[in-house]
Amino acid sequence: MKNDSVKWKLPKKRQPVWKVFKFICKPFFLVKNVEFLGEKFPEKCIIVSNHNNKKGPMVYEFSLPTKHVTWGAYQMLGNYKSRFRYLRDVLYIQKNGLKKGKATFKAMIEAIFSLYSYRGMKVLPSYPDVRFMKTMQYSMECLDNGFNISLYPEDSNQGYFDEMTHFFSGFVMLSEQYYKKKGIDLPIFPAYYGRKKKKIVVGKPLYVQDFVKQGLSRDEIAEKFRLEVNQLYYDHFKE
Repeated sequence: MKNDSVKWKLPKKRQPVWKVFKFICKPFFLVKNVEFLGEKFPEKCIIVSNHNNKKGPMVYEFSLPTKHVTWGAYQMLGNYKSRFRYLRDVLYIQKNGLKKGKATFKAMIEAIFSLYSYRGMKVLPSYPDVRFMKTMQYSMECLDNGFNISLYPEDSNQGYFDEMTHFFSGFVMLSEQYYKKKGIDLPIFPAYYGRKKKKIVVGKPLYVQDFVKQGLSRDEIAEKFRLEVNQLYYDHFKE
């Protein structure tokens, strides 16, 4: 396996370029209507949400009332070539169905400044292989230093949809590992951003250890959370 892991450090302060970008873009992404169906975010928690294509992570970054670090594609924190290929081949062609010419043009431009926005949003590199243990290590470091963890576990290989069809179980593993090392069963909040209504709904927290006691596997627990996030869509956004 080629070792192209991203060097990552605990966020300390915003990048100067991000401050300018945030000033310009915040009015377009900020959602003031954030509804909690239960308790609000505590000091340590995990937030699982719908991605809502490119816009979702930026909306959550500007709108959620908590300091958090977000899991994101490790390629987008790499060099220009890595960012360009991910944007062109994965985001625009595979997930959004663009033609190669248009995807190439958009990726060439976006790959220039995307690194600053990813760093500004405190994106933590998520890996699909054995390097995922680095993601786990970084995440627990964040939780121990005042940052909650937000992520988008939906399987978006075929694109982004209002109703999600499958959740990857990495966040369940994070919860299990944190419980094993710290003895804390982190509350996990389902959340949904509805683009048309310009609203975020945050559901009541669930706890992985409750499902573990029922004998559920990681994949089965992840499915429980997928259903919870989809239920927010059915109850508050589906027309």
